[in-house]
Amino acid sequence: MLTRRGFLAAALALAGAVVVTSLAELAQAVASGTRAAMRRGMFVLEPQKGRWINQNLWGDQRAQPLPAVEGQVVAVLGKNTIMYGPPAVHSVQLARGDETPASNADVRARVTYGCGGTTNTFDCDWLHGAQFALVCNSVSVAAVSYAPSSLVAYQPADGAIFLSASVCKGSTQQGRCPLSYTEAMGQLPGPGALSFPIARDFTREVVVHLPNNDDPAVPTGVFIEFTNSGGFVVRYDAQVCAGGRAIPVPGGAFLLTLSTAGVATQVVVQWLLGL
Repeated sequence: MLTRRGFLAAALALAGAVVVTSLAELAQAVASGTRAAMRRGMFVLEPQKGRWINQNLWGDQRAQPLPAVEGQVVAVLGKNTIMYGPPAVHSVQLARGDETPASNADVRARVTYGCGGTTNTFDCDWLHGAQFALVCNSVSVAAVSYAPSSLVAYQPADGAIFLSASVCKGSTQQGRCPLSYTEAMGQLPGPGALSFPIARDFTREVVVHLPNNDDPAVPTGVFIEFTNSGGFVVRYDAQVCAGGRAIPVPGGAFLLTLSTAGVATQVVVQWLLGL
């Protein structure tokens, strides 16, 4: 007759864990380099070797010239599409190195993750050291080329880049710098207006960057407006974003509009994501 302890041991063994029930077996396992933990009278050993070692299933990297065209998708970490076991919290970390800067070309990260029968994809800035946590049992990361400035054509100009992405189990501390998505630099006509749909996943806050906007006490003459489907409008002078300060996006807002009655100016809109 299979006891409860025997059933648990068999289940753990099928899951890839090493189970011992005596100190002699524990000592032998520890001597062979296996980390151990004791839980309620049973020693559950975490294997130190598995399919994540030297097989790029939990991390990968690539170095290559920047894509020749805008919007090209390049797989970086595409192998971790089926994680065994129930959905859990996994952390993703990005790294990069700009070996040869381009004239007007860069990449964003495109993260695709799933949990059960659901799948979602979102884009974010590919910053060195950026990290975030997701509830999922599948995740992959790709790079998408884009032009940081909309005022000139996409131009990789012999640029080269190093990209890396890795995944681990468990949550990570976000720190004071959340994940972000930066729109291409645009030109706000003067007088005139420029609009941005609020359509990025997890958008919580926004920063509007203007030239020489470093004093929150000095009006800029550029106004930030949020609009929701009921026609309600929230309006600020862009001086509230002086020095990179973020302002919250009102719930239900679907459109951000920048306007000015003065001269034309360059603007960069940066969305801060709630991950």
